[in-house]
Amino acid sequence: MTHSKLYTLEGIILSRRDHGEADRVITLLTATGRSSLLAKGIRKPQSRKAGHLELFSRATVLCSRVTGSWDIISQAEAQAIRFQLHQDMTRGAAARYVAELALRLFEEDTDEALYTLVDNALAWLERGDAPDPLLRWYEQQILTLAGFRPDWSACVGERDDRQCERLLSPRPADSQPYGIDVERGGALCPDCWGAIRNAPAYEVSPARPLSPSALSWLQAFQRRAYAEVVQFTFPERTANELARVMEHYITYYLERRPATLKLLK
Repeated sequence: MTHSKLYTLEGIILSRRDHGEADRVITLLTATGRSSLLAKGIRKPQSRKAGHLELFSRATVLCSRVTGSWDIISQAEAQAIRFQLHQDMTRGAAARYVAELALRLFEEDTDEALYTLVDNALAWLERGDAPDPLLRWYEQQILTLAGFRPDWSACVGERDDRQCERLLSPRPADSQPYGIDVERGGALCPDCWGAIRNAPAYEVSPARPLSPSALSWLQAFQRRAYAEVVQFTFPERTANELARVMEHYITYYLERRPATLKLLK
């Protein structure tokens, strides 16, 4: 026997999966949590809810609480549908990556900061912002919210049994590369990177080289508001390097490669 109680949620649809012959299970991110809800009959051609529950949409839903099963979406009204994320393959792939990181890095407990971050990222993709700088900025912000904030400002290396902690101020004229050590969670100064690179165990080390330009951009993405960094010209070579670097970093902490990276490539 089921017991129902109506309640309202506003949230962003991060994922959908088919259930049964005509239903879908919707994953909704709200400012206070994450909910899996059942949208009955949504795959039927005559469904009135279907257009209001598109992937990446922000919607207000009226739900019926059900004991022992998913709560059921009784009514839905879209607040932002974001058509361009379905019509443009590149932007759509970037949106799926935004959603996947939110789903992988956070479980049931979320907060308003995450909700706002995801909503803004999807809105900026919808308006046509370039995916590369937006995603690199988004990665830095969501890693911080998840408690995996990388240290790009001081060297995380260790030499002579002491923490290095050398302040990092990369410049274009730097002749030596920096490094990134995902185990220690941040960047390496040229000396610490050189020590790791020349060590016998380097081949199995998770450390990687990092150009001065890439480190400088990582610092900017972490410290500055999106409205600031989007004004700068993002060099293609650095963009390609940072895509590889952050894939390596995030895969390490998720313990799996994000599935949506295949779409982005």
